[in-house]
Amino acid sequence: MEKNLEKIFILESKEKYNEAFISYKSLLNLNPTNFKIWKYYFFFLWSMIEDVNGNFTIIKNENLNIELNKELKLGIEKFKNLAEFNFITGYTISIFPYEFGDYDELEELGQELLCRACELDSENPFYKMVFLGSIENRTKIQQNEYETLKPRVEKLILEQNSENGLLNKYYRQIFVRK
Repeated sequence: MEKNLEKIFILESKEKYNEAFISYKSLLNLNPTNFKIWKYYFFFLWSMIEDVNGNFTIIKNENLNIELNKELKLGIEKFKNLAEFNFITGYTISIFPYEFGDYDELEELGQELLCRACELDSENPFYKMVFLGSIENRTKIQQNEYETLKPRVEKLILEQNSENGLLNKYYRQIFVRK
């Protein structure tokens, strides 16, 4: 499975998104309960909506939203007790809630999922920092904690997300400031 994901990551890096999509679907059909495959596929779908650059033509944007929402519902059924699931879905929803449906309702869901990720893995500084960053009117204590977590998270991202793939690349671009 790792070898198959690495092949998909290579397709992503070469912006061969149609081929990557087909490969993800095939791999998920063989391993429908594998969270690692699911998370990369979910993030891939989200990325195609936001950063398509005309290189993804296999699905129209409105159908891409339908596929993303279908995967969100499947993920909630299968993975709701995994901290990383709650983090990834909470993060993507909180960044662009309108991609998932009703803005206000989903903005709240995104916040709840980020909070749940922190509850499920209270020792994870990445989850905590992103959750604190999503709070609109942080207290001074929350702001100080957020600032304190940033260097720890940067180190953690570099250690844990050194693989290829859109998700890992995104984490390094957004959360590691060099």
